[in-house]
Amino acid sequence: MIDRTGELLELMKIGYSKILRDNLVGIYLHGSYAFGSYKYAVSDLDYLIVVNRQLTEDEKFELMEYTMARLNPIAPKKGLEFHVLELEKTRNLTYPIPFDFHFSAMHQEEYLNNPMQYIRQMKGTDIDLVAHIKITTLYGKVLTGQPISEVFSLVDENRYSESIVSDVKEALADSKTEPMYLILNLCRVLAYTSEKVVLSKEAGGNWGLEKLSVEYGPLIALALAEYQGKKVAVEEYPKDELKILSIDLLKQIDENYL
Repeated sequence: MIDRTGELLELMKIGYSKILRDNLVGIYLHGSYAFGSYKYAVSDLDYLIVVNRQLTEDEKFELMEYTMARLNPIAPKKGLEFHVLELEKTRNLTYPIPFDFHFSAMHQEEYLNNPMQYIRQMKGTDIDLVAHIKITTLYGKVLTGQPISEVFSLVDENRYSESIVSDVKEALADSKTEPMYLILNLCRVLAYTSEKVVLSKEAGGNWGLEKLSVEYGPLIALALAEYQGKKVAVEEYPKDELKILSIDLLKQIDENYL
């Protein structure tokens, strides 16, 4: 698979700037790309679009049509995910953090089935934005626009803990289909609750190899290998061992968090 990230980012910058014009404050990359662990063949591309005022329905439609026609065909393996946020709200964070619009690969079918209904309904709050903004303020990359320090206020540490703990508990529901993400997320959340270090999934897995019981080493190493591009079937993750690891790490996370 040929990495087309450079082309994707250039098209994003040019196209979104043309659509949003003087309403665009900036586009900010977070997630694995910001951490330096992004891999076109296995990752998604996460970004925040900050605007001066709320988007009209026409602007949202134009943004989505451009995203689907020009960006999505050359997106990385797991697709694109973005939130549109108002500048006033990124500079003065309230919780839960509100967004003006959102899209991710998991919503693609919903959008294609009824674009205008999706556009009208996709607005609200998202607990995950706490983590997204935290990572942006620490490691984010400016694709275009104002400096991060002028756009985002600092995230409340307790709110960040709440966000990542909530996220990893939700991931338990996907343990049968995406054990790799569960394992690496458990490691990085435990790393934060115990040592207050903000890590990527990959760095979280490496932290787990170094800091956790050696009995979990093979599972964590398998998850890291899959994250780094190795084809690993779900069946290769032993169910009983995965359950033991999940229960133990969640217990440690809860003890640290509470």
